[in-house]
Amino acid sequence: MIKNEAKVTLTGWLNNVADFEWGRALKLGIDVRKQNHQGEWETVDKTIYDVTTNDRSQNFEHVKQVVVTGRITGTNVFQKRDGSTGFSIKVRAEEISPVSEKTNEAAIMNTWPTAQIGQAQPIEESAPF
Repeated sequence: MIKNEAKVTLTGWLNNVADFEWGRALKLGIDVRKQNHQGEWETVDKTIYDVTTNDRSQNFEHVKQVVVTGRITGTNVFQKRDGSTGFSIKVRAEEISPVSEKTNEAAIMNTWPTAQIGQAQPIEESAPF
């Protein structure tokens, strides 16, 4: 029998990291973007994720973004700085990894094995457009 399981993968801005005896808590912010009437994308809100993990081995000192894979465990209601009510989604992480600022060639080749990185292709000048 296959185990029923729902996992989420988040890529978000790392806002806070706190270490405890039981593990680590991270607060992620993920922008909610919407296209306006002029066709431009703008940030209209932010979804907050409260992530917990047993793993305290990684150093997130200079990390701006992380990718988290885990499962949703609930929600949390809190008061925002402006006095309004906000909520966050609780996630129990199975894996957390920093987002590198530059995508390396190995990562691209892993995703697109047929990619020809650094190999110039001749330009087809007889294209009909």
